[in-house]
Amino acid sequence: MSSGWWPGVAIVAASSGLALKALWFHPWLAVGVLLDVGAVVAVICSWPGSLH
Repeated sequence: MSSGWWPGVAIVAASSGLALKALWFHPWLAVGVLLDVGAVVAVICSWPGSLH
């Protein structure tokens, strides 16, 4: 994982977004789900912080 506090913040934000979308799912939220999953993948793969 990258150093600094941004990766942790990105994971928390994406995880909470996914949890809320799971509770109140609507088809229009599908794009948001993809973006949240992309943020989690970016942190796990240690991509540059500009991509989180």
